[in-house]
Amino acid sequence: MRGEEELNRLLFGLARTGGRFVRRALITVIGPYLPVIFIFLAFAVILILLVGAVYSAFPGDKSKNIPAILAGVRESEKDKQMLEKYTSLCGKWNRKDTWIVNPGKPSTPNGPNYESSPENPYHPGRGKVEFVGEMIDRYRHDLDLKLTWGEAHAAALFRAYALKRPEITDDEMEKVVKDLHPYFYYKESEVIVCGKDGREKETVYLLVEAYTIRGHFQFHYEWVTETHGEGESAYTITYERFKGMQQILPNQWQRLEDWMKDEYKVGDKDITLARTAVWEASRGFDEGREWLEWLLNNYSAGSFASFAMVPPEYVPFLKEAEERFGVPAWFLAALFQSESSWDPMVVNTRTGCFGISQQHPDYWRERWIRLGFEPPELYQWDPRAQILAGAMVIADYLGDPKQIDWNGDLKKDDRVIRAIAHYKGWANWPNLTWEYLEANAGMDKDIAEEKKQIEIVLGFAEGMQAGAGWPVPGYREISSRFGWRIHPVTGKLKFHEGIDIPAPEGTPVVSVSGGVVTYAGWNDGYGNCVTVRDGQHLYQYAHLSRIDVTEGQTVQPGQLIGAVGSTGVSTGPHLHFGVKDLTRDCWIDPELIVRLQ
Repeated sequence: MRGEEELNRLLFGLARTGGRFVRRALITVIGPYLPVIFIFLAFAVILILLVGAVYSAFPGDKSKNIPAILAGVRESEKDKQMLEKYTSLCGKWNRKDTWIVNPGKPSTPNGPNYESSPENPYHPGRGKVEFVGEMIDRYRHDLDLKLTWGEAHAAALFRAYALKRPEITDDEMEKVVKDLHPYFYYKESEVIVCGKDGREKETVYLLVEAYTIRGHFQFHYEWVTETHGEGESAYTITYERFKGMQQILPNQWQRLEDWMKDEYKVGDKDITLARTAVWEASRGFDEGREWLEWLLNNYSAGSFASFAMVPPEYVPFLKEAEERFGVPAWFLAALFQSESSWDPMVVNTRTGCFGISQQHPDYWRERWIRLGFEPPELYQWDPRAQILAGAMVIADYLGDPKQIDWNGDLKKDDRVIRAIAHYKGWANWPNLTWEYLEANAGMDKDIAEEKKQIEIVLGFAEGMQAGAGWPVPGYREISSRFGWRIHPVTGKLKFHEGIDIPAPEGTPVVSVSGGVVTYAGWNDGYGNCVTVRDGQHLYQYAHLSRIDVTEGQTVQPGQLIGAVGSTGVSTGPHLHFGVKDLTRDCWIDPELIVRLQ
């Protein structure tokens, strides 16, 4: 009923502000609808108190990247201890059920693919063949689905309210984390590199299934062979490329909701509201997006953006979308970067739009069916489906993308301006021009915001026409790849967070991306080191013989930043090149960035 719907919307708004306007807002809504919402009132008050408490539970600490959204008025030592406890417990239980389904029998181009299906999943028992004890997915999808300390605390705090507990004990914290921890299933696969010096194989690990509080996901891959380089330096690389994923539960939140019903004694009619409130309370802080906002406030989007910002597993989907709908991959990348920062699981709680391309809740099913993703519910969270759907929509809004001069000044093309405005939900799009936005932005804050949003897309588009480059032009050999290795100096087993590219001392090193130089100087074992950040990644260049950039400077792909050296802990001249995913807060395989462009 309408009263119930309005109360639900009110609760979500209250959740974001900690309940500051509870009395006035409730009176406004309760008056006309008292008979309808009376039975929800007690439960609603609990939810409001819960969310307010979650948001005030912990102080922020920027030096440790501790979310400020949970900051209280005063910082306490107990808060810090609880945060450390949650972080430790989540780290332990996120690794507790990590399994290899095909130990010693890696997937090969002509062999079994070791993937599961909705009819024959690995979870709960079929996939527990060999324990790993680490999250090891090459594409890092496991880090997207791990249990976070914020999720654990929100669930534990709600449990304390429901059970009328005065505090959350260590045992209760561990029980919550244990109950909600994910199950990850991986397969061994091969990466095969063939060049003038022969054939080399490397074993990598790919996530094939994840059973989590966000859903039960299955991941799929396809074998591809790519050729890189020219002439004698040409080589091929054969590997399994991410193809897409499925969420196989009829209700993706079934596991979390079943747990809440059992722990909190919440009824069926209230469970969706309760789950949404708890889930929203755990969201809100994302280091990558905070950094992106800082960049946009201090630099033009075109000055730091490049196609290297695109998560590498999504590049093939953008290229497929370009082929199918005629919209350049770089323009699609700019649009989706502005929409979601590439998060396939993100949901706008105000509009209900979701995913990488922010699909509307009323229209997405029809679009999925048009694209052949059936049943659509199985593929709602599939990045490929989201990207193709977004491309289809913007192509429709553009009219005929082939008639657009993509090499020209896009601000001067009204079709482009109107299509972006339409995609972002601005009602004035039918007659919009850039001249109108410029003339009226200073007099109308809504028009100013609209102009800003369109300008960001166009800025990203300008920068993303430049693809990622290779950091040491003319030298393609990799002497040490990303992953576990015996350290050449210490002789100890250590995870190598990048790749090593040998070259003569003094060989130019160039930026693979656009971005802002965030460090340029000596960095202990890395010697002379430069780091560059864009809206998605941090790029590290280490062991340099000299540095040619300064902190705060913007760089473009291919711009000189230094020279190969052997400074720091090093056995000879080479570049250590690393790439860190800012959203997932982890190092990723740099080859996925520089070889997929």
